[in-house]
Amino acid sequence: MKLQLRTIVSAFLVFVSAAVLSAQAVQVQPAQKNAAGQLSLAEARSLALAKSAVVRKYSLAVDEALLVKRAQNYAALPSLSASGSAAYDIPDSLPDGVSSSAGLSASATIFDGGKNIALSKKYDYALQAARENLRAERISVIDTVDAAFFAVLEDKASLDAAQSDLDAAKLRLEIAQVKADTGTLSKSDLLETKSEIASYQATLDKAKAALLSAEAKLISLTGQPVSSRLVPVDFTAYDQLIRKLSAMDGGTLADFISATVSTARSNSPSYSSYVLAAKEAGQTLSAAKIACLPTISASLDGSLNAEQGAVVSSAGVTLSASMDLDVWTLGNSIKQARNLLEQAELDTTDRGESLDLDVAQAVYSWISAAMAIPSCTTALEYAKTNYETVLEKFKLSSATSSDVSTAQALVSTDETALISAQYTFLSSLSTLRGLAGLEDESEIIAAVK
Repeated sequence: MKLQLRTIVSAFLVFVSAAVLSAQAVQVQPAQKNAAGQLSLAEARSLALAKSAVVRKYSLAVDEALLVKRAQNYAALPSLSASGSAAYDIPDSLPDGVSSSAGLSASATIFDGGKNIALSKKYDYALQAARENLRAERISVIDTVDAAFFAVLEDKASLDAAQSDLDAAKLRLEIAQVKADTGTLSKSDLLETKSEIASYQATLDKAKAALLSAEAKLISLTGQPVSSRLVPVDFTAYDQLIRKLSAMDGGTLADFISATVSTARSNSPSYSSYVLAAKEAGQTLSAAKIACLPTISASLDGSLNAEQGAVVSSAGVTLSASMDLDVWTLGNSIKQARNLLEQAELDTTDRGESLDLDVAQAVYSWISAAMAIPSCTTALEYAKTNYETVLEKFKLSSATSSDVSTAQALVSTDETALISAQYTFLSSLSTLRGLAGLEDESEIIAAVK
């Protein structure tokens, strides 16, 4: 069974390694790295944004919305047209048989009851919505690359921890072998130690596979290999922030949540989309209400006609007015527009409440992860000290092999818990940043008092 497990894990490692090498072969541009040759989180974000086809698609959608807005503005300008013609009657003599004409006309709507203004504002909101959609996609890409970046670092830390566990188990086996050779350790205890090494080796193999998979995901997002080390996270830089978060009382916490909710309401592109949809629906209602007002247009026409040596000019101004008297259709359009506006306002209210709740829950998760880090650190320090003590006792035959195994398992468990708490802290901060509609965390961190 153990052989089968090792075979399966080895095969998986080969498969994932091939995927990583394949992804590395398809590169978009040379990797941007810092002076130490390491890829930072900020650089990974920039690479992912530059590579994202969806971001480019939304950028084109913004350009399209701008063109639509301009087309609506141009519709309010006077319309100009020119015409001309020339003819020659063959039976007539050359001068008398030639005739020509030229004309110029201009027309414009001089009063429409505000319809064009309402439509112009509507397209303004549509343009803003397109920009918010672009910003939402940028934030989504940043969220995704953050998760992938942290996954690589977390899996690397887990791999190092698994390697440390295996090295410790091998050291214990060396001691156990010497004790077994001298008759101070039973054969069953020796076999137990060997079986634990196999278990730690399997854990190490799984950690390698997880790291390769995480690296492949990051490569697919950035288009760059991660053969060089990523810039590691200096968790000591967060010590003061963690202390502030852990020391928050009820009032301070409420103020922080309120400030973060306010930031989210102002910056969240998803919430802004609902707000803009409601404003756009409001302009649709305004346009429906004024559709019954008359539209007055004016046109100016001028022409020159030359025939048989004589030139005749003419000009004229025309005023026209039209009014839609289909009151039933107009009334129905107003009701439909009002209904759509009410729906949009309800959606905006509901989304705002959901956003407030999501932000509050993200804050609680972030603080919970922050508070777990010091306790996990303390627990790991104790576990390591205890392991060293028990190992020394085992060398002196005052502790059993099971005692050492238990102490080592405690170190492994506490180290895993610390790694999880640290990267949950970073992931929670990233989630909170995304909910607040921000592309970096500085504003969130600055709000912690």
